[in-house]
Amino acid sequence: MILTIFLPNAGCKYRCKFCNQYSMTGEKMPSLNYLKDYFNRFNNQSPKEIAFYGGTFTGLKLETQLTYLKLVQSFFPNTPIRISTRPDEINDENLKILKQYNVKIVELGIQSMYNDVLKASGRGHSVEDNVNAIKKLLENNFIVSAHLMVGLPKDSFSKDLNSFKELIELNVKLFRIHPTIVFKNTLLENEYYSGTYVPLDINEALDICSEQILISFAYNVKIIRLGYFVPEEQKKQIIAGPYHPSFGDIAKAKAIKKIIQRLKIKNVYFPKKYESWFYAYGNKNLDIKRNIWDGNLKFEEFSLQEASKLALKERKKKCGTIKNNQ
Repeated sequence: MILTIFLPNAGCKYRCKFCNQYSMTGEKMPSLNYLKDYFNRFNNQSPKEIAFYGGTFTGLKLETQLTYLKLVQSFFPNTPIRISTRPDEINDENLKILKQYNVKIVELGIQSMYNDVLKASGRGHSVEDNVNAIKKLLENNFIVSAHLMVGLPKDSFSKDLNSFKELIELNVKLFRIHPTIVFKNTLLENEYYSGTYVPLDINEALDICSEQILISFAYNVKIIRLGYFVPEEQKKQIIAGPYHPSFGDIAKAKAIKKIIQRLKIKNVYFPKKYESWFYAYGNKNLDIKRNIWDGNLKFEEFSLQEASKLALKERKKKCGTIKNNQ
C-alpha cells in the first residue's frame, strides 16, 4: 500500500506550458489537519511508501519541507518516502534533509534531454541541470525516477528516443513516460488554438512509446508508468492530444507486435500474466502460434531482453540512423 499526497504545483517557480495540476488531477492543496486525519486512518497499518506528487517538493520553503517530513515521521517512522521535484531544485542542503527523513526515491521532472524542447515547453531548466541532478542524487545513494514526455513543443521521434537512451546511459533505472496532452487553462491550450502547437495523434504517440518500451526491455530498465491517469471527472479538461485510458497497455501490445513482425516470429511462449499483450489491441489477428510459458522468471526476462535487442537491430537495419525529422 502506497499513501499518495498531492501538492498541486506547490514549490513550482515556473508554470510549464503543459501543466495545470488542478485541471489534470482535480486535486487541491491538502491542509495539515486533512493529512493528519488521512494518516490516522492507516496508523495501525504499515504503508509500503509515502509519496508526495504534483509539485516541486524541494522548491518549497525549508520549514514547509520539514513540516511535511516530520509529520510523516511522527506517524510512520520507518516508512520510506518518495518525492517529486525539478532538476534545478536539487542542492546539498535539501539532500541532507531528505536523507535525514528517510526519503529514498526522488522523481525528477526531466521531460527532455534537449534544451530547445525544454525552452519551448517553459520548463526553466537546462539539460545540464538534468545531468547534474541525476549525478548528485546517485552519488548520494538515492533512487532516481525520471519523468519524460513525448510530443512536447519542438520535440521529434528521434529526440524522444535519444532522451530516453541518454538517461539510461546516466544509469537511471526507473521512468515515467507521458504523451503530451493539451489541458484547459494551460499555455499549451493557447498555442494549440493559435496553431503554433500541434499535438501527436494517438498512433504517433504509440509508435514512439512502443519503441521506448523495446529499449526498456533491451536495457533492463523499468517504465513504472506509461500514459496519464486522468480521473473521470477531469476528462472534460482535455482539449486535445493522444489520451487513452489504456495507453500503456496498448503501447506494450504494439511493442510485442513490433518484435514479432521484425523478427518474423511464428511461435511464441509467454507467461499467462502477459496474455493480453498477444491477443488484445489488434494483436489477435497476428499469424502466430501462442503458447503459455510456465517456466521460471529468469528465462522470461532473458527472452524478452534478447528479443527486444534483436528487434531494435532490425529496425536500425531497415530504417538507418534515426533522423530529427522523423
